[in-house]
Amino acid sequence: MIETQKPTNGEVVKQETPTRITVTMIQNDLDSGIDRTGIQEKYGIEKWEVTQMFQHPELKGRKAKKVRKLSFDFVDDTEPTQFPSSMEDVTDEVNPNQLSIPVETGSATIEEVLEHEDVETVEEISFDEDDNGEEIEY
Repeated sequence: MIETQKPTNGEVVKQETPTRITVTMIQNDLDSGIDRTGIQEKYGIEKWEVTQMFQHPELKGRKAKKVRKLSFDFVDDTEPTQFPSSMEDVTDEVNPNQLSIPVETGSATIEEVLEHEDVETVEEISFDEDDNGEEIEY
């Protein structure tokens, strides 16, 4: 089962003002749904200090994520797809020196050609060979 981040729903647990507040701490708070007012309450700092922190390039313009909690437990019960770890695991053999693509050759009757081709294209094909190699005109 995949573990997910537990949403805090923007709830703030007030603590003493730390001597050091890092950008990562503030980013984690924003990701948890705590807005600027909540950050102010959580760390016990003044509004102007929060404003000053959000002048940092990593925090400028950032807002708290809206955390939505599902009303049910969503569980991933699928098997992960196994991909080959290297080309050696691939079972189809490929010739790296191949210069052409093999094409099946066969003779088609005029009826088969008419089913699949335009009439203009069929008019271009006016001769064919029979089994003895002799040309047959259509």
